[in-house]
Amino acid sequence: MKPKVWAILAIFAFIFGTSCHRESSNKLLQEKGKSQTAVLQLLQQIDSLGNLGEYNPAIVKDYIAKAEEFGNTYPEDPMSAELLYKAGLLAMRIAQTQAFVNPEETQLYAQKALAIFDDIQKVYPDFNGVKNCIFYKGIIYDDILHDYENAEIYYRAFIARYPTDTLAINLESYLQHLGKTPEEIMSEFEVSK
Repeated sequence: MKPKVWAILAIFAFIFGTSCHRESSNKLLQEKGKSQTAVLQLLQQIDSLGNLGEYNPAIVKDYIAKAEEFGNTYPEDPMSAELLYKAGLLAMRIAQTQAFVNPEETQLYAQKALAIFDDIQKVYPDFNGVKNCIFYKGIIYDDILHDYENAEIYYRAFIARYPTDTLAINLESYLQHLGKTPEEIMSEFEVSK
């Protein structure tokens, strides 16, 4: 073949290749936009219900699942960390509200919250909520799972990383009573008198 024919074929191949790439890129952006919109709509529903003093666990669970999916699919998106953080808080809330009703769901959502907070720390170490993720993991182990050994690990990690934070200062004294019953704490106060 002549060089002109090769040049023309190369130009057509380039045009065809870039148009296909543009189409697939546009399709990916559209999918991302739909996914993001779905997550934000659920969050708006949750906030609206919360303003009315209502709580719908089905919507909350749907939000958690969609926020995790969005964060896993688009970890580079600036909104992913915030959406996941809210998902972690909501998973923690489900675990707290189900503590006496459904122990399996308590475990499931407590573990889900822990995993979300872990992911945020690993993937988004500069996210402004990382400090709270460490603290909330301590709360989950302490108040929900009653695993005081792990609670102490996360509380101490928080204190070590943020020693001047007011919360860290309060945690120091709280750790003296971690895992003790109110009766045990009262007896300590009576002995110290």
